[in-house]
Amino acid sequence: MKIHFFFVTKTCYNKHVINMYDIENVKQTVKKLVNEERYNHCLLTGDAAKELAKKYNYDEKIAYIVGIAHDIAKDFSKEEIKKWADKYQLPKELLKDNYKQLIHADIGAIVCQEWFGFNTAMCRAIKYHTVPDEEMNLLDKIIFIADKIGRTDIPEDLKDLKEVALNNLDEAIILFLEKQQIMLKKHNRDLFPRTIKLLESLKKE
Repeated sequence: MKIHFFFVTKTCYNKHVINMYDIENVKQTVKKLVNEERYNHCLLTGDAAKELAKKYNYDEKIAYIVGIAHDIAKDFSKEEIKKWADKYQLPKELLKDNYKQLIHADIGAIVCQEWFGFNTAMCRAIKYHTVPDEEMNLLDKIIFIADKIGRTDIPEDLKDLKEVALNNLDEAIILFLEKQQIMLKKHNRDLFPRTIKLLESLKKE
């Protein structure tokens, strides 16, 4: 299934909107919407994103705030998810059970644009932090890997992911996706087609 990228044509300012660079307000908003464990993960992801951004000469503040906000919709109720999906006419397939661990990325991207005024690049990185796209840009890659290393429960076979990421971001993505592919195949599943294309493309470079 082709998943489209949905954004409003202009930022919708209302009483919920806060300055996209007001990190403390973004933190407090995320803190109210997710459980304590997930909030700690968001903070660690922000730290990891900032560290990677510094390494690869990207705007550290942007990476940090996107990292903190990336899971903003993770704990939304089914009703809340459906409300946002209906409002922005997301594909109905995304509401099916097999997408329940993924749709928070699509919804989170929309929420961050509407509430915080995040620009398209920032929202795109949030959208693709679960299922990466074959045309990932630097911020996409930073947030994708930061999400994987910004946690205290990194699997044993991925303990060296951060070290690899600080040396070669693409190699870190390859490492993670190959491990994920092995795990999925044990359950007769595979990566999404666009993610397979990304993996193949990175391995050719």
